[in-house]
Amino acid sequence: MKKWIALALACAMALSLMACGGDKPTESKAPEQSKAPEQSAPAESTPAEGEGEKKPEDYTGSLTIYSPHDSDPLNAGVAMFEDAYPNVKVEVVADGTGNLLNRIKAEAEAPMADVLWGGGADSLAAYKEYFQPYKPSCIDLLDSSLYDPEYLWIGESPLPMVFLVNTDLVAEADIPQTWKDLADPKWAGKIAFADPASSGSAFTQLCTILMDYGKAEDDYAEGWELVKSMIGNLVIQSGSSGAHKNVDSGECPIGITLEKAAVQYDTSDAGHLKIVYPTDGTSAVPDGVAIVKDCPNQELAELFVEFVLSAECQTAQNKDFGRRPIRSDVTPEGLMGLDEFEIMTYNFDYAAANKADIVEKWQDTLVG
Repeated sequence: MKKWIALALACAMALSLMACGGDKPTESKAPEQSKAPEQSAPAESTPAEGEGEKKPEDYTGSLTIYSPHDSDPLNAGVAMFEDAYPNVKVEVVADGTGNLLNRIKAEAEAPMADVLWGGGADSLAAYKEYFQPYKPSCIDLLDSSLYDPEYLWIGESPLPMVFLVNTDLVAEADIPQTWKDLADPKWAGKIAFADPASSGSAFTQLCTILMDYGKAEDDYAEGWELVKSMIGNLVIQSGSSGAHKNVDSGECPIGITLEKAAVQYDTSDAGHLKIVYPTDGTSAVPDGVAIVKDCPNQELAELFVEFVLSAECQTAQNKDFGRRPIRSDVTPEGLMGLDEFEIMTYNFDYAAANKADIVEKWQDTLVG
């Protein structure tokens, strides 16, 4: 009997121990299993944090540039960009600033261009509704007067306006020194000048004359009188390059042109050309660069703007083509300082807001 009692007690104790041992996994292991997904999250985000910037070869696709620049600096700039980004193909459409701006306007519903590179900033400002803002990384190196406050266009090279004179055809004593000198009847049919209706630089030159001699209060009436007195002396060119090329060839003894074009010629004492900075004042409105609104290739467009404004491109364009850098950390070579000649006050807002009216009045004046 005692043996059966002892056996019963042993079985009861064993069952009790088994019940206690079975409770432990439920209390300790379940919480550990629920934490496992949380512990793996940091490992999943690590690769994204370490990706870094794109390499030049990572950029691919095509980019369409509209540009009024002369062929040499334009082709050189595009070649530099394609060398830097070997998997990007650039298509260029070259024409006068006015024609390109009108084309961008006409294509607004289905843009074909990505970037407009070049053209006076006053002309770009008149069409800024067709551009989209972009703030470049070097903005702190640019004078705030040389870009749109909303970043719809950015200046890329200040452009003083000058006279180019063929000294084989004009005696030293007769070389014009002021805008008013160009109205002398002896220069009838002898001054090459691009058409402001199609050339952005010629539009700036026209506005420079108006603003140098007139006042905004009466829409520069006195300046228009000077323009009227010059009309018979002007030989109108279809594009801005015609002005300096015709002076070099001797077709015209005098041309109104851009400093960047004039300095490409031999203007030393041994040459036959001379640059004149008008003593009554000239303008230095910058060429601009802008991204077309809703362009097909925005990432590449932004990349191109950064490239155009880079120290590398600015230095090369100055060294090889006499273009003034816009950046404060790039010193221009081979050019007079902007403080070495008279720069007049250019009414930028007026030129932009009244471009269509100014061009229409110019055309009316031209036909008499």
